[in-house]
Amino acid sequence: MDAFGDDYIAHNLPLLFLSGLGSSNSTRDPGHRHPAPEGGFRVRTDLPPLESDLANVVKDAFLQHDGSLAPWRTPPVSSRFFAIRNVGRSYTLPPRKAPPPPHSPRLSAVDNGGGPPPALVLHSPLSPLTPSSPLYPDGVLNQQWIAKHQHHLPCAVVMFLPLSADAHTSSLLDNKIKSEINSAKAALSTANYKTRLVVVLLGDEILSLDDVEDRIATIRRATNMDQKALYFIAHDSLPQQASQVVQSLLGSLYPQCIEYYRDLSKHARRKRNRNVTPQPTIPPASAHVLASQGWVVRYEFKLGVFGEFRQEMDAACRNYETAYDSLFAAEMIESIASWSPRFHEARLLADTIALRILRCLLWTGQTSAAVRSWTNHQERIEGLLDRRGKGTENYGWQAWQHTWSKTMAELLTRSELPGLSVTVPASDSLVFLKPDASAGERFTPWEHLHHQGYWLRNAQEHTKERRKLAATIPDEDRHPPGRSPASKLTHTAESYDSYLTLEPYQELPADGTTGFDYTEEILVSLDAAIEYFDKKGQVRMNELIQMKKASEFLNTQAWSQAVQILQPLWESPVWRKSGWWRLLECVGWALLDCANELQALELIVRLTWELANSCFTARPNTIYDLDQLLERFAPENKLSIALNSQEGTGRIATSFAFSTAQGHVGELIDCQFVLSSCSNTDSSAVSLSGVKIVFEGSLKPIYLHPSDSATTSKMAVSTADVELNEASPLSSTGNKRSSVGHIASVSGPANLTLAAGQTRIFNMQMIPREAGDVSVASITLMLEIDRLSLTVTNSEVEGATNDWWEMKGDIPVPRAVGTQRVVSNLHVLPKPPKVEINAVDFKRSYYTNENVEINIEIVNNEEETALPTVRARLISPVNGAAKIRWADQGDDEATEELDIEQILPPRKLDSLRPGSKSMLSLQMSETVAALDHELEIVVTYNLEADTESVLQKVLTLDLAVIRPFEANYDFAPRITSETWPNYFAPPPASPDIPSGLTQQFLVTANLFSFAIEPIDIEAILLTTTKITGGAICSSTTGVLRDETLTEPAGLAEKISASIAPEQTRSFNFDLTVQKQVLGDRHTVALDLALEIGWRRPGSNGVNSSILEVPRFVVPMAEPRVLVTVDNKASVPGQEDMKLMSLRYIIENPSMHFLTFNVAMEASEDFAFSGPKANSVSLVPISKYEMVYKILPNKRDTEGSRERRKNRDAKGEWLKVQLNVVDAYFNQSLRVQPAGGGVRLDKKGGVVVLMD
Repeated sequence: MDAFGDDYIAHNLPLLFLSGLGSSNSTRDPGHRHPAPEGGFRVRTDLPPLESDLANVVKDAFLQHDGSLAPWRTPPVSSRFFAIRNVGRSYTLPPRKAPPPPHSPRLSAVDNGGGPPPALVLHSPLSPLTPSSPLYPDGVLNQQWIAKHQHHLPCAVVMFLPLSADAHTSSLLDNKIKSEINSAKAALSTANYKTRLVVVLLGDEILSLDDVEDRIATIRRATNMDQKALYFIAHDSLPQQASQVVQSLLGSLYPQCIEYYRDLSKHARRKRNRNVTPQPTIPPASAHVLASQGWVVRYEFKLGVFGEFRQEMDAACRNYETAYDSLFAAEMIESIASWSPRFHEARLLADTIALRILRCLLWTGQTSAAVRSWTNHQERIEGLLDRRGKGTENYGWQAWQHTWSKTMAELLTRSELPGLSVTVPASDSLVFLKPDASAGERFTPWEHLHHQGYWLRNAQEHTKERRKLAATIPDEDRHPPGRSPASKLTHTAESYDSYLTLEPYQELPADGTTGFDYTEEILVSLDAAIEYFDKKGQVRMNELIQMKKASEFLNTQAWSQAVQILQPLWESPVWRKSGWWRLLECVGWALLDCANELQALELIVRLTWELANSCFTARPNTIYDLDQLLERFAPENKLSIALNSQEGTGRIATSFAFSTAQGHVGELIDCQFVLSSCSNTDSSAVSLSGVKIVFEGSLKPIYLHPSDSATTSKMAVSTADVELNEASPLSSTGNKRSSVGHIASVSGPANLTLAAGQTRIFNMQMIPREAGDVSVASITLMLEIDRLSLTVTNSEVEGATNDWWEMKGDIPVPRAVGTQRVVSNLHVLPKPPKVEINAVDFKRSYYTNENVEINIEIVNNEEETALPTVRARLISPVNGAAKIRWADQGDDEATEELDIEQILPPRKLDSLRPGSKSMLSLQMSETVAALDHELEIVVTYNLEADTESVLQKVLTLDLAVIRPFEANYDFAPRITSETWPNYFAPPPASPDIPSGLTQQFLVTANLFSFAIEPIDIEAILLTTTKITGGAICSSTTGVLRDETLTEPAGLAEKISASIAPEQTRSFNFDLTVQKQVLGDRHTVALDLALEIGWRRPGSNGVNSSILEVPRFVVPMAEPRVLVTVDNKASVPGQEDMKLMSLRYIIENPSMHFLTFNVAMEASEDFAFSGPKANSVSLVPISKYEMVYKILPNKRDTEGSRERRKNRDAKGEWLKVQLNVVDAYFNQSLRVQPAGGGVRLDKKGGVVVLMD
């Protein structure tokens, strides 16, 4: 963009002058490059400039808001950018009007009437109406007008003055400050500019706040300054505080500056709307004046520039577009002769307006519209030159296209668009931006905005065309003006376009001197484009541009630089994987030419070896034979070159395949090695001196050497069997996993001579000695000739081919193995063990508290005698869940316990002959919890014929331990046969004999089986584990309960019961509780346990399982009512009617006199004899018995229907309700059944069984 001029391309910002902060900075002050025009208004302050530290801090704070180098995009809301210029104590404002001409007709002529001529109309010194202006009389605009507003005419001036703390001179200095401020205001007023004046007072020492406020107020009144136009910064202000004052000043000043440029826009708009062509100061003598359309261009351009000053880029864009369209009107640029300097001025203005339109469109995010605008301007200029100019078939047009393409790249760089900026990580992968949503129409792909590399690549293409067209300039047109006749100069001026470029004699001088450096320009553009393409990850485009750069070096015969570029491209795998062989071929031959020029023998050998491949086109007169090739160069020493197949395509392709995916140790494995020649037909045969195949794994390396008896074969595909023999060990260095280290190789002879297009297949057999994975690590081809030692290594054999060659007739045919396996990989399995491990009589599950014995049988199915060792390990879910040991394990053999594992000491067995067996037993005990265990049996053995090979057999058993039983319990009171002691005549007390009351209970255990097989119960006991409350307890052995009996079976019914899976069996126990001391009122609590002796069917061993019983609480000092059915007799004369006798016993075990109210409820379901209501008084420790005769009613009543409905297997049940109420406490006592034939119903009432 520099070709168009700094003022034309720069973005316009509000201009701010800093007056009084030291001298102007030449590096940042553009006034040194743009001196003020003569005749301006000079503003000067007599006070010396401020050079203190505070002044420097304030100056730096202002310069931080200088946006001259800011990106061309919308700034943050908090940012207020200015174009800041430090002007010192004096500066000159440009004049508003030009002075009268020195030879004005007004001074020498008079009108026809003898009077003076009319007054002259003076205009701006930069106006085309002023004779002294370079635009006079028909120019449109130049850079001076933009420089006037951007560098010399500020919208605001910030004057810095000192505020002294010296009491002796402060008054005098304050008056001087007032005078300087008034003088500056007067000068600005005289110049008739609306420039805003702001004063900043800097303290030189510490001042009191009241004194500062009074002095500032006095200065403000004397100078009539606005409150926001006078600021003070204390001497001891920190840099942050000074920066805050500067931000506040610029924040309040920015709207006023914008308004200043808005007033200028209004003034220009009013002049445009007059539609009147102004009269010049002096009419031109011969040339015509600027047309009205030219004034439209001028005013619209000014409006666009003022819009940029206001940062209103959308409004500025509309003004620029109007100015651009007006400039290309028929009466403007179309009417200017191409030989006239005004034509170049108009083109420069058109380029400037187009550039500013592009900046506005990029600023507002209209990226696709910007590309279209760039293309439209290019096409419009091309049409203009073809119609009115010197055409486009010349180097000048290509030079302009180079400049225009580079301009777009520089615009993108300054704009820093989020989508294309290389500094934004998220946009690294974006090559071009999508069309803007506001476009409203479809765009072609090339109208999408691409990154800078695209435009720089176009720029270098135009430079190449420029060089090509410049070479067609005749010699007579390339001489300087002093050596050519005037006619030749005229012809040259009319034939060549020198706009923004060199003249023909400078472009390509005929005397051989240096003209335009095309190579330098092309390389600079290509380097910049490569940088952008690389940052965007466009690898292929980057490499393509690298080729263009190398081509440029080849044109200039810069062989070394060309090699530095071409060699990485040649070695890059991207083109090879993509199959770009034609491009790769071009690179290879060009690189070979460079290598020949540089005499780089190693590079020549590498290239010749690969270019002989049939995928490249053979070049005539090329020597492919390496021996003949080296004879041309005759190297002093023998070359040693190592090549890698992954870095390029060679003359020979290699592959290796195993016949199967799996094999076993000690078994033969068939494998194939294939050599295929990829040479073109112009290449000679290659005789290898050796081939080395190295494996990753346990296989020995293979070394193939040339066979002495090999015959020359012309068959395209041939097979041969290679017998491998043990060779000398290789180097002992290397990876332990690699077959190179510490392993002797195997070798065999083979025919290693291949002509072009031949394929040789070598069949071999190998025996793996260790288990594991085996793969081909590398295949190395060795070629030894007189002047060269060449090795070609292929370290990526996997995936090269997946074929296995088979013979069909006499012709080898490849068979595709498929993608299920990789033929170059082999999984070697251990030799399968033939020793069996059997668990004899192993159960599906075992039970808690069972003594488990597991028998392990070892069977030798090997053909030789085995020497086995047995190891056992038990893994439990939790620690201590079980114990395991060998059945014959002694006390001196300890079991190793590791958290949840138990490892038994190994058992070394005697030698097992083929077919023999051996038995071991394991015992597991203390299985108190129901858990799943894992038992691992490992047998390791050697064969007598091969003691070094260790074979192993593993058996894993899942031991499921479950609970065999669960139980619930019922407690029922019973009437004891013992008599109670007399309260009034107690028996003699003895400390050894319990004297308390006795109560008896019937305990029923309902046992449910969780076993998976029937279990025989040998014995069942109810034991007491704990008694509290001062009592003793005893119980009987469990008796199997017969559900058909109403009364429990006696001792004679004790049996050994068998319980089936998921079956419930009930057992009865008589429980007797007696207090130790008579009259003890403490409650008795019993902790009981149910101990079961059981065994598996057919087993003699009895196991014991203990189940917990819920705590049983006996309140032995509380009164209770018991009921029994004593007998049932027939009614005389009615045999079908049974008379039942109910015996109620009221017990008072307490030491108190108790009275009870007893009442029998009448019912229609039965008749009774006995007291209807009675009052019973009981002395302490006494019983009272009441007998009722009950006769059931057989008639059809509601109660009888209910009895029949609830009838069970035993019969019908009759409800009898006896109410017993404590007379003192008014509490009812619950009647409790105490024998067979009577029970409680669901509601707690007593029901009696009817026969």
